[in-house]
Amino acid sequence: MINFLIKYILFFAFSVNIAIAEQMLSLDDNFFPEGIAISKNGDIFVGSLKENKIVRFKNNEKKSEIFVPSNSNSLNSVIGIIADNRNKILWACSSNPGVSNYPSDKVVSLKAFDINTGDFIQSYEFPNGGFCNDITLDSNGNVYATDSFNPRILRLNKSQSRLETWYENDDFKGEGFNLNGITFIDNKIYTVKMNSGELFEIEVADNGKPINYVKIDLPRPLNAPDGIKAIDKNNLLVVENKGSLTNISLSDPIILNVIKDNLDTPTTVAIKGKTAWVLQAQFGHLFGDEKDIPPGPFEIIGVQYKPSILTKIKKLLNFEK
Repeated sequence: MINFLIKYILFFAFSVNIAIAEQMLSLDDNFFPEGIAISKNGDIFVGSLKENKIVRFKNNEKKSEIFVPSNSNSLNSVIGIIADNRNKILWACSSNPGVSNYPSDKVVSLKAFDINTGDFIQSYEFPNGGFCNDITLDSNGNVYATDSFNPRILRLNKSQSRLETWYENDDFKGEGFNLNGITFIDNKIYTVKMNSGELFEIEVADNGKPINYVKIDLPRPLNAPDGIKAIDKNNLLVVENKGSLTNISLSDPIILNVIKDNLDTPTTVAIKGKTAWVLQAQFGHLFGDEKDIPPGPFEIIGVQYKPSILTKIKKLLNFEK
């Protein structure tokens, strides 16, 4: 009876919408954003699928500036990006979904740019091709990237300046886009599979090797999951490509709580303080039935949230020791 009551209270608490306010930033016409990252000084970076460039909103600025120019340094469509504050690098996935305004004969790669100046540092080719989709960093600064076309997660071998397969699993296979967003928290990597709506957890051992793979039992499949970010060890934010930003509580049972819906093809999310900044990519105007219709203004929505409330409820009920 007590366990049932605890789960009922948790279900009710996590079902409450935790979004409390919104902000907005605007991007140029025809931008079609895909990846977003935020540096420790508050700068917001956004990559373009269509224009092969990265722009930057300096901290608290409302207007963007060119950070990495279009088609420079063999940059293809910009997919996932992440700020590596320790090494002062902005990492970017450069891949070819076939919609760029520029020639797309470039190799699939992970690229590094100076996070302050945008200067090109180095490019790391994806072995045997694939599709570099999203990036995360572990607590030691190691760089991981998902491959949407091959069932693998790659890791950068810095000593040999090359990407290597870190973990592969047949569960990652499927039609179309497979592995997508990836995030790291508490010595664990979480990644989502877009075409099946699954969430996976892989622990990172002290020696850096993958151990204890788990396919997490969700109450429902995620709806075309794209970007994912850890709020803390108990909560993940996942962007459901069909229109919502959702909190995943890693409780028992797992609880999904939509904190923002009615988004126009949201792709990725980045966290700044207590604000989750989520992109609206409007990909229906690029790939879908509306591709002959001009898109509306491209917007980044900043949704404030209070994830600490969720954690406190669990601790109060001794649900988490």
